[in-house]
Amino acid sequence: MRSASGLALVVAVLIVAGIQFAVGAERSQFRWKDEHGVPHYSDILTPEALKFGYDVLNAQGYVTRHVDRQRTYEELLAEEAAMAARREAERQEQSDQRMLAAYPTEKDLVTARQAQLDSIDQNIRAATNSLGVQERSLSDALARAASYEHDGKPVPDDVKKQIETLRNSAEQLRSYVARRQKEKVEATKKFEVDLAHYRDAKDKSAAAVP
Repeated sequence: MRSASGLALVVAVLIVAGIQFAVGAERSQFRWKDEHGVPHYSDILTPEALKFGYDVLNAQGYVTRHVDRQRTYEELLAEEAAMAARREAERQEQSDQRMLAAYPTEKDLVTARQAQLDSIDQNIRAATNSLGVQERSLSDALARAASYEHDGKPVPDDVKKQIETLRNSAEQLRSYVARRQKEKVEATKKFEVDLAHYRDAKDKSAAAVP
């Protein structure tokens, strides 16, 4: 019996609390100020309240929550752009810090970039030498084919195949050399930009030191 009475008392307390909460919720009001600073009150949310932002008041008239005004589409776009700019600035700062750590001095950067260009030059020279060998071999194969034709004989299949192979190989080497030469030009231009950026980052880092 005591347990039943205790349970009934708990249920009664919960019911009363629920009624009080419901009454308090019904009495909640929304307060906002218009563009002139004049306060307005309403039992329901209005477009004006959403436009200017509002306070939620309980039954005693105290503010329980504040809700900022709804932002316009343009404002949301501006905020998104500003956040993206901040993220990019942070990313760039981290990248600059890694660059300065990797190349403590400008000479270190120049040495590293020159090594990259030297490597490209070596590849170009090696490919150019190979191309010369292929072109001489191709010239010899073409001469053999021409001699067969001059004698009125058919060109052997192995000579035809050799000519085709040498032509394909020479064309691939020409394309490779042209691609690496273009890469060298682009790397040289990029190095000039990177060097200017390095100097700027170096100056900013030095200015940040107290």
